[in-house]
Amino acid sequence: MIFRTEEKEFVCAVCGESSKHEIIIEQEDPKGAPDLDMRPDEPVRSGIKYWVSKCPCCGYCNSFINIPVKFTREYLDSPNYNREGDDLAGRFMKKSLACEKNKEWEEALKSCMYAAWVCDDEGDSERAAECRRAAVRIFDTHGTVFKENADIKLLAADLLRRSGAFDRVIHDYKNYHFGSPLIMAIAAFEVKLAEQGDAACHKADEIPGVRAK
Repeated sequence: MIFRTEEKEFVCAVCGESSKHEIIIEQEDPKGAPDLDMRPDEPVRSGIKYWVSKCPCCGYCNSFINIPVKFTREYLDSPNYNREGDDLAGRFMKKSLACEKNKEWEEALKSCMYAAWVCDDEGDSERAAECRRAAVRIFDTHGTVFKENADIKLLAADLLRRSGAFDRVIHDYKNYHFGSPLIMAIAAFEVKLAEQGDAACHKADEIPGVRAK
């Protein structure tokens, strides 16, 4: 078994219609180290298409369409919600917008990152960078929410670097003190890559002295 899926019926929290969606119910642990942005290794990373569902009736996108919302169906018809299209990356971006409306800032940020992962897999580096910039905008806009979250602060370094904002990575992280030696080591590695103008994907086990799986 790599991962096992099952079709389940969900009632949409927006329009109240029922629809069936395939979800992961069991999966093996990742075989190797994650990427610096914590994208898991195989086989987990291949299940990304099951991480977001879309209601076929109203277009609501979220991890599961029965997750309650703080907006009306009219928002789902707005140009803002529909600007990203309907492919997998677009559905993750719509999920991000829904999470923003629900004031779930961390999940909104991560959903933009998941959209970037999809674009990475498709070889669309320009769109991947745009999705990462969207994640950074959420990080910047809601800085007070993330102020005490070292993991998200560190994640932002990779989002910035992968989208080409090398100068900001160097400025924001070179002398920044994290409480954890591990996080300090990862941040220092991000700065080193930024200084080299390296926007590529890297694995956590590339960091000197760090063992990650």
